[in-house]
Amino acid sequence: MTPEALWNRYAAIWSLDASAREPEMLACLADDVTYCDPNGTIAGRAGLSVYMAGFKESMPLTRFEISSVLHHNDRSLARWSLRHEDERILQTGTSFGVISNGRLGAITGFFDPLAEQHHE
Repeated sequence: MTPEALWNRYAAIWSLDASAREPEMLACLADDVTYCDPNGTIAGRAGLSVYMAGFKESMPLTRFEISSVLHHNDRSLARWSLRHEDERILQTGTSFGVISNGRLGAITGFFDPLAEQHHE
């Protein structure tokens, strides 16, 4: 899977229900995945799945959309937008990840300040 395809598949996981989320997490995320964003740090797929479930519950009508991916060696950078179902952009940011054996390992999310949001 290309880095672009991996990031798109990973972004879609955030909108899935638990039963659909688990097999996608196995396919996209390393066994020892870590996730870090301004809200804290999580180790392991189980903890990240719980975090994703809480996010989905608090933002049920949204989806992440990957706008661009930069990649070299095993490092990858993805620009993303969080879109409401009416297509409004609620948040933008960048995520950094290490890709090993075709799966994302250490993922770090950065949120752009809301004053700098881009509206498309």
